[in-house]
Amino acid sequence: MKKSLSALTALAMVLSVAACGNSNTASDTTTTAASAAPAGEAAATTAADAGAAADTEAAETEAPVVEAEPIPGSALLHLDFETTDGLRAVTQIENDGSLTGATFGLGDSIHDILIAEGQGAVGNALYLDGKYGVDFDMVEVPDDSYTISFWYNADRVATFGPVVQVGRNIGMSNADATVTWLNITKSTWGTNSADIFPVAWNRNSSIGTEVSADGVWPWIYAMDDTEHGKREWCLITIVTDGVRYVADDGMERVGTKFYLNGELKWEANGENMYYQGLAPEIIAGDGLEGHIGINYWDTIYKGFIDELYIFDESLTDGQVKSLFEMGNPPEKPVAPEYEAPEEGVEVAEPEPLAAAPVAEGAVAVLGIPERVLGFWTDHTDGYELADGATLKFSINNYSDGVNNWDNLVTAFTNTAVKADLIPSADNYEGYAEYAVLRADAFGWGYPDGAVSFEFSWGDDWAGWLKLMTAANIQMNITRTGTSAVVEYTFTGEDGTVLSETATMTDVWAADAPVYVHLLGEAAYIELLSVE
Repeated sequence: MKKSLSALTALAMVLSVAACGNSNTASDTTTTAASAAPAGEAAATTAADAGAAADTEAAETEAPVVEAEPIPGSALLHLDFETTDGLRAVTQIENDGSLTGATFGLGDSIHDILIAEGQGAVGNALYLDGKYGVDFDMVEVPDDSYTISFWYNADRVATFGPVVQVGRNIGMSNADATVTWLNITKSTWGTNSADIFPVAWNRNSSIGTEVSADGVWPWIYAMDDTEHGKREWCLITIVTDGVRYVADDGMERVGTKFYLNGELKWEANGENMYYQGLAPEIIAGDGLEGHIGINYWDTIYKGFIDELYIFDESLTDGQVKSLFEMGNPPEKPVAPEYEAPEEGVEVAEPEPLAAAPVAEGAVAVLGIPERVLGFWTDHTDGYELADGATLKFSINNYSDGVNNWDNLVTAFTNTAVKADLIPSADNYEGYAEYAVLRADAFGWGYPDGAVSFEFSWGDDWAGWLKLMTAANIQMNITRTGTSAVVEYTFTGEDGTVLSETATMTDVWAADAPVYVHLLGEAAYIELLSVE
């Protein structure tokens, strides 16, 4: 997810637990600016201490036999996927900027919702082929005592990609809303960066803000450095008890139990936390969202889902066992076939724009006049942005007119890069980026809420994109200590003028060196002058 966070050292546990779906097949992964491990420090208790304590306890007492118990007669939510009732097919679309913390938006998909008849844990199952996701009406849980449970059988799950994700304001940044979510996903937070799946990763941007401006980002998993449910059916159940405690990082958690196939694998509470558990108030409040297999950042899930339950109470070990015993999935479920609907009318591809004119005497040129420019392949030299100074750029921008991001990009770094050497830590010792801004009022690499955008064209993105197929850009960047203001003036061939201002606040240290270089994508860009 779009978030740069410090790496958390995962604890190794030497307890042997049964796997439910371990596969040697490598899963697809996706790397995004927000797809990083949650913040925190290594827990004080070492893996050896934890293992020794567990072995001693196991030697003294045997685990009690858990008997199945009746589950509650009603649930807040139960999706059995016998039909498509209550489900909406969605796909990832371009984020128009209304979701300030997202890479993509979510829009309606024409893809059929696929129901795999007789292939589920109980009757039918939902099948996602990796080309669409499903939204459902999420229900509010009135307090922090609840249970979430579902069966899954994953053909493909990417790092940070969602199997099920619920919360509110999921695609927003901290500055614009209180962001909460619970994402059942995969990560590389196991011992020695082992792939672990499933992981219940969650956040609440308003909890623990006295400790971290980003709120709390805890997680919990089976503590066995294993992938479960890869091409095998597995039941995940998460139970919270509503009891809050403060973890060693100074942030609040709720007591949480993590079950696979009806068996308790790990419990996080005030005495057994290791920075794990769930944040309070994840699925409370208005504007709740429910997503299956899809979110605003990551690779879409491919596989089966069945029997999604949400209870507004903490189920017992015996009730969780009953949820497992209710299931009888086929060992090798058969995915339904899908044929995309035939197009009613063939739509001709738009003619490519003519080659851009070439200005004489340009300081630097990115791409070629045919408007072909690979992302991060061409760039200008880095220009120093001193404290109290203003850099003034004059630029010709020739977009291919296809996507908003097929235009000028501006990078703010700690290094004076050169045009003949790709900006990276491999080529420049200690190279780091403070922020990267696209001309279409979007960016990444900076702390949440550190950059805000204002622009004059409102919702007329089509008009802005057309203007940018042949625009002169005057870009002035003024630095004041830890902050900067970027002012754009876009002038089209017909004389139309549009403007944008990006305000950057506390994105680098007051005494940090700052350099600016230009790049772009699918365009032809000429740097006419810089002063």
